[in-house]
Amino acid sequence: MKYAIAIDLGATNMRVALGNEKGKILVKLKERTVQKGDKHSVACQMLRMIASITEKHTVSIAGVGIASLGPLDLKKKAIVHPANLSYNIIDLKPLKKTGRKIFLLHETSAAVLGEKTFGAGKKLVNVVYVTLSSGIGTGAIVDGNLLSGIDGNAGELGHMNIDTHYNFLCSCKKGRGHWEAYASGKNMGRFFKHWLKENNINKPSFKAESKTIFNAAKNGNKTALKFLNDVGKLNAKALSNIIVAYSPELITLGGSEALYHSKLILEPIKKYVDTFLKKPKIMITPLGEDVVLLGVLAAVFSQKGSRL
Repeated sequence: MKYAIAIDLGATNMRVALGNEKGKILVKLKERTVQKGDKHSVACQMLRMIASITEKHTVSIAGVGIASLGPLDLKKKAIVHPANLSYNIIDLKPLKKTGRKIFLLHETSAAVLGEKTFGAGKKLVNVVYVTLSSGIGTGAIVDGNLLSGIDGNAGELGHMNIDTHYNFLCSCKKGRGHWEAYASGKNMGRFFKHWLKENNINKPSFKAESKTIFNAAKNGNKTALKFLNDVGKLNAKALSNIIVAYSPELITLGGSEALYHSKLILEPIKKYVDTFLKKPKIMITPLGEDVVLLGVLAAVFSQKGSRL
């Protein structure tokens, strides 16, 4: 049996796991991603978490795979100016200290590979994965091929323009009207404040944060429900763009917003998504929080991604 280390680097959390080629995760660690430090701080956190696993499990490890938020810079072997972390650069070269093969790919590319290999897309050749979390991104397999793009950054669709009315500056500070500026966990609260003002609605008793907005909606708050319906319209617009771009058979949704608030996310998307092309099946990933880790395992064993 072959084994590998899989790393899922997100803006909020880092997950490190030991798994095998069958997609079984034997052990998994989760920590808050270190938010302050120098360009090596995140890599040092990875090395420490890897050591915590390998010191207790002596199986032969085929390699280490890293799925990361973007943008990636494969020449520098780094993440540069990530929208939802405070670093200018996250240098991953210290991972070479493991003495093992290191593979790097975008987190959403890993996720769609996980879905195709171990999840709902096993028998399909056109699959898209969308993460709705602190940030937003997508991964796509078209005609059986994983789309990577320059530096592995294909799928940064959280930064496509979906709005010109509010025209918010995105947290990436590179453009306005980006999907992520409205529907991501990090930015939803800001959108909510402007939405209240735009619709002449009094400030509610709950905080303008994504978690409290979702909880208020689950408790039947009409303002929260109306707002999330409008967020759903924007999500549906984005998925409509994805459908005409890739013509997928399946779109799976993951990330904290989709996994923890599936009904509030899915229902408006299905209601408002365009039907110019055949509508794909749209569902929450059955792989849950492990979809990225499983995709990283698949990447290591199939030697997909870029070598550090």
